[in-house]
Amino acid sequence: MTTLWFGGTFYTMQAPGHTTDAVLTDGHKIIALGEDAKAQHATEHIDLAGAYVYPGFVDSHLHTIGYGEKLLHLDVSAFTKRSALLEALAERMQQAQPDDWVIAIGYNEAQFDDSAYPTLAELDALGDAHLIIKRQCHHLIIANSKALAFAGITEATTVAGGVVEADKGVLKDAALYLIVNHMPHITPAYIERALTLALDSLLAMGVTGGHSEDLSYYGPPSQPFEVFTRLAQGRFKAHLLQHHATFAVSNTFQATRYVALGAMKIFVDGAFGGHTAALSEPYADKASTGMLVHTTAELTALVREARVAGREVAVHVIGDRAIATILDVFEALPPQKGQRDRIIHCSLINEALLARLARMPIIVDMQPQFAHESRALLTERLGEARMPYVHPLGSLLRAGICVAGGSDAPIEHPDPLRMIEAAITHPNPSERLTRYEAVQLVTTNAAHAIHERERGKIAPGFDADFSVFTGDIFSADLTRIHACKTVVDGRIVYDKALGR
Repeated sequence: MTTLWFGGTFYTMQAPGHTTDAVLTDGHKIIALGEDAKAQHATEHIDLAGAYVYPGFVDSHLHTIGYGEKLLHLDVSAFTKRSALLEALAERMQQAQPDDWVIAIGYNEAQFDDSAYPTLAELDALGDAHLIIKRQCHHLIIANSKALAFAGITEATTVAGGVVEADKGVLKDAALYLIVNHMPHITPAYIERALTLALDSLLAMGVTGGHSEDLSYYGPPSQPFEVFTRLAQGRFKAHLLQHHATFAVSNTFQATRYVALGAMKIFVDGAFGGHTAALSEPYADKASTGMLVHTTAELTALVREARVAGREVAVHVIGDRAIATILDVFEALPPQKGQRDRIIHCSLINEALLARLARMPIIVDMQPQFAHESRALLTERLGEARMPYVHPLGSLLRAGICVAGGSDAPIEHPDPLRMIEAAITHPNPSERLTRYEAVQLVTTNAAHAIHERERGKIAPGFDADFSVFTGDIFSADLTRIHACKTVVDGRIVYDKALGR
């Protein structure tokens, strides 16, 4: 069936400012634009009533099920008072049964009146259920004694690639998986609830797809993969990174049009908040240079495994020492011709690292909202001298590096308008993007990151994926517009006017 879409302004992303006034689709493909589209017979006509249309927006890095969990559980990302946090936790704990799990997500001590973490005694006094608080970065959790006991964690527990502070209930990086990967409520039904909420929310914001990393946190990797395959069909395009711990299994799964299998995902270091990002010089507020999750030998073995399987590698790296370490490995074990490894976050660089990145077959996945997160905390952690090199969005683009844009939801909100706003208002003026460059992050560049040659533009032969907004992203106040339709493969999968 052919459909003529008209009555709106279509930004094609073929070039800055390039628009058309009509698009003809046949099934899941665009077949003509403008006068060519209007001159052909169409079996269906859809009037967009003055809306503005863009190629389908894609979040290049998120945890889709994790975002759904944030919608399911207690979201504390807006809390600023310690007393209010404890009151909200106490209310949830009092409603819970002793075998239940109470989970709070989005905690950020930097925005609290008292930045000290809740103590183990304070958490234990709130009730009898298991309790965990996930820091905003998701590289640190605070657990009560019952949750620690569930995982057999004591003051003698040690974890490679993680930090255990059992007397405080604090677990960092690999240590937190002792709890969060084994909670008994993680069933297919639970995953379905979380993913349903996430997909409905993303589609309502104009997000047509995402590069997501979820397969290693929800029981056997087949469990989340099956739910993704079923729920994404026909309405959302998921590109799933494969955590190295489950790679041997997940790499055998059968991909579909709507659920693709991507690169091997490796965590190289932690995050600034918990002092676990690996730095070349010590933190300004702690005599530590952070931590590497794996030794160089271990990283080399993992990258070699991906190369043998013909897969690219996607690495979480925050600190400059972590970036330098993985680039050494990539240089020793380059990808196959035409492949590009992915550096996720790339949060602290220097001039030498920028030059190395520009010489390599690399895609950078950046989260523009990270640049706005508590500059005071970042300055406290890193010191003033390093701040010009934090979240170097514009510098990477000017060096000729393809940068795709993600939210890392549930860490940041996945509304693409917030991401675009963050990119054009970067706290460091020299790192700001133009609006066109910012929209490229979630269209052409997101497609390039995963070798999608038929997505990211509105052009004949490309997929009929559209994000439709009430206003012009290239000129409007972004806080005053919103998605009104989302189209995937020529089908309207969200329509605000219909409430779905």
